[in-house]
Order: sequence, then structure tokens, then C-alpha cells
Amino acid sequence: MNLKAAVIGGMNFDVVGISESALLMRDSNIGKIRFSAGGVGRNIAEQLARLGADTSLFTCVSDDFAGHMLKNDARIKNIDLSFAKESASNASVYLSIHEPGGDMALAINDMSLISEITPEYLKSVLCEIQKADVVVVDANLSPESLSYIFENVHKPITADPVSCAKIDRLKPHLSRLAAFKPNALEAMYLTGADNPRLAASMLAEMGVKRVVVSMGDAGCIYADENEIGGIMPEKVYTCQANGAGDAMCAGLTLGAAMNESAKEAALRGMRAAGNLLAEREKSEQA
Repeated sequence: MNLKAAVIGGMNFDVVGISESALLMRDSNIGKIRFSAGGVGRNIAEQLARLGADTSLFTCVSDDFAGHMLKNDARIKNIDLSFAKESASNASVYLSIHEPGGDMALAINDMSLISEITPEYLKSVLCEIQKADVVVVDANLSPESLSYIFENVHKPITADPVSCAKIDRLKPHLSRLAAFKPNALEAMYLTGADNPRLAASMLAEMGVKRVVVSMGDAGCIYADENEIGGIMPEKVYTCQANGAGDAMCAGLTLGAAMNESAKEAALRGMRAAGNLLAEREKSEQA
């Protein structure tokens, strides 16, 4: 695949603690602690690279231990950080604590570094962003930075809303989106619809070229100006689904870059998510 993708968004140092037994508050709990690279933008960039796209991540990288680890991980995952902004600030860190079954009990996120992805930085790398065939943004970006991107980037743009708390940042720009992947809760929150299918239809009416509403084990609902429908997953996996939505967004992004219909792009996204979960389940069972 010769497609070039530019992802503009966050990159985190993730710290995950999983307790061996029921959590005791205000005490030290025995368990396992894992470190990994994360962040919505970074995760989508990894999945785009896995799918064969020449992928650059436009983000902010710290000059500390976590930042160095993230740089090395990006090199291994074929994510180009050549035009990322270097910062003397601390890395973005996401810390979560989980019960033995995997359910999250508590999390703290320090995402202040992403505030350095400013319109001024974006202006300095705009020529490089414009070289991509498709551009992805996540709603961790400030409203000002998002406005700069939508006003100045003249390539197909896809978006991940991140959360209901941040999805409104994308509302002024829906008509510019080549593809959009909210989950059911986000789609209904944004549109005021009382069900995901209606939400998908409304987003298409608002001008989104390809809407794919992710539904977890229930698959997804897709919509464009021509049709609306649903796709069920070929298999339901028992492993943790973290990252599946990012893989789906990556597949959808490639579909948009190749001018596929919403249904075709949704199928591509579902395959990408399914492949990720199949690999994870196989690894956990080994």
C-alpha cells in the first residue's frame, strides 16, 4: 500500500496496574504493573502502519524517560515522528488501576502536554501534513487547533471523538469529515438521538461523508448519503477489547482515502478490529 497517512493527536505513556485480589483502598495491593505506549492518536497511527500505510504522527514528545520510550516504540512500530514537536515538559501519562477481572477501578490522566499542539506548531508542519493522502485527528486537540486543521488542511480528514466530554469540539466541522467513528453513546450524545441507528442517519444528514458507529459485540452501524445498515462481527472475542476502536478507525480511514462507500469502509474497519482482537486472544491463550 502506497497511501500516506498523517495523524494529529495525543501520545501517552500508559501505566496499568492489575490487582491479584479485591482492591484494598488506602493500602498497597499485590499485582502486576505494565507499561505501554498509548493515546488515541498514537494508537490509530500504529494500526494504520500495521495496515500498510506510510504513517506520520504529528504530536508532542517529551524529553524524559517516558518520552524516550515512546520514541523507541514508534520506531519499532514504523510510526514516523520526524515532525513531532520536542518539549521539555513531562510526558502525557495515563495511570489506571484494575480489579482482578480487568474492570477499571480508578484512573488518572495527565494530558497537559497535548496543549502544546498549537495552531503555531501546526502551521510550522502544515506542508508536511498536506503531503498525506488522508489526515486523522482526535478530539484531545484544542478547539483552536482543530479549527486550524479544518480550515487549512485540504485533504480528506477522519476523526475519533475520544469521549462525550470532548466530542462537541468536532461539531462545527462535521461537514468536512470524510469519515467519523463515534461509539453509540458518543453518537447519541452529539445528535440527541435516542438510538444509534438514528444517530448515524443524522450525522450523515449533517454532512459526514462516512459514518461508522461502533457497537462493541454488536458490530457497527454505517451510514452515508446513499444507505444505512449494520454489520455484525464474524466472531465475538473474550479478550479485552482495548484498542479495537482505534483499529476500526484506522481501517475506516483507509477506506475513506480510497473513496470507498460507508459500508465498504466499515467492513474494512471491522476486519482491522477483528484481526487485532484475534491476535490478542491468541497471545493470551498461549
